[in-house]
Amino acid sequence: MSVCPYAGVVAGAIAHDQARDLRAALDEVLRASPELSESALAAFERLVDVLESNADAVVFAADATVTTQQAAALLGVSRMTVVRLVDRGELGAEGAVHRRIFVSELARFQAESSRRRRSALAELADEISEGTPPDQVIETR
Repeated sequence: MSVCPYAGVVAGAIAHDQARDLRAALDEVLRASPELSESALAAFERLVDVLESNADAVVFAADATVTTQQAAALLGVSRMTVVRLVDRGELGAEGAVHRRIFVSELARFQAESSRRRRSALAELADEISEGTPPDQVIETR
């Protein structure tokens, strides 16, 4: 497991045997805590699943904020693109000069962007039929 350059962030995949050992330890400790809810236990188990299966997993505190440069790295865009998104109101941020973006806002933006892409792809797919010649150009804008 490696530490991401962003403070307080753990990133990377864990090996299968590490995940197995972690699940066993979690099971032993967490099930012995009667005050722990089933949803909390499920969250810990899901966290181990994600860390085991995804080398690009990144875990943040619920109230974590990142800089525009860090947001850009997480979104896979340039810092100026993040600044433009904030200026247009598409991405919420705090501060006027040294902007900080809540990680929850990044997650919201990513989910919304993904939804828009899926919708546009579905619309495009709907326009293509058996009668559409393979070399026909379909206007998208």
